[in-house]
Amino acid sequence: MNAPVSFNRPQLTAIGSGKGGTGKTLIAVSLAHALAYEGEKVLLLDADFGLSNTSVHLGLESGGDFAGVLNGKTPLASAIVPVLGGSATRGGFDLLAPPSGSGAMANLSEEVAGKLIAQLRAAHQYTRIIMDLGAGVDSTTMHMACTADETLLVLSPDPASLTDAYAFAKLFLRGTGSRTPITLVNMAANDTEGRRTADALSSTCRAFLRVVPEYLGSVPRDARALEAVRRQSQLLTLYPQSPAAKAVCAAAQRLHAKLGTAAASAQSGGLR
Repeated sequence: MNAPVSFNRPQLTAIGSGKGGTGKTLIAVSLAHALAYEGEKVLLLDADFGLSNTSVHLGLESGGDFAGVLNGKTPLASAIVPVLGGSATRGGFDLLAPPSGSGAMANLSEEVAGKLIAQLRAAHQYTRIIMDLGAGVDSTTMHMACTADETLLVLSPDPASLTDAYAFAKLFLRGTGSRTPITLVNMAANDTEGRRTADALSSTCRAFLRVVPEYLGSVPRDARALEAVRRQSQLLTLYPQSPAAKAVCAAAQRLHAKLGTAAASAQSGGLR
């Protein structure tokens, strides 16, 4: 396990997708678990405000006091739910999620989302906060994606997913002015298909946007990943040697290494 990286504020990592069905929440949960094993203190925020399902995915009765954090009545440290022992435990992380199945937060505005992000940036107890965004490209989702320090775009080899991923990348570039999302291909048949899918998106972005997204890697289609979802449990706990679990861990190691490089730059007086 690598040593924890220390910043004066957490790294905000948004995880989005142009469409539903890419397995984005499984990736978000599994990355939170894997990054915690890398020594990071991780908070997973379910930012799919209208259709939150992370607590259900994890087999939890509640995702914490999300409303209390929004209205300022509950400190973040008191609002979260610990998963696998919480962020103070090796491999554990914290969760904050809206109530599942209620739709009560469906119309959260960009302004309110911005205030939430400001609270997250002040959560110095965490190394990283992973924001599992809602699927699609609505204005609040894209606002959070563009405000994050880095944004991971999850897509699949499905042609429709490629089309919607391009829409996400285009709006992201428009919102940030210069940045592109980092791509991760989920449910690929193998590494070759993963790379081919990422290259197809990169070619379209190069031709029409004059940018090329960074490629983080691919996660193979794996029946054990689906079984972990069905059992409402952690993929890395149930099947740590499965191809999907190993691929997620490799992606987490790359993200952690990027954060370590940024920390070294900051400590030497460079810009983040």
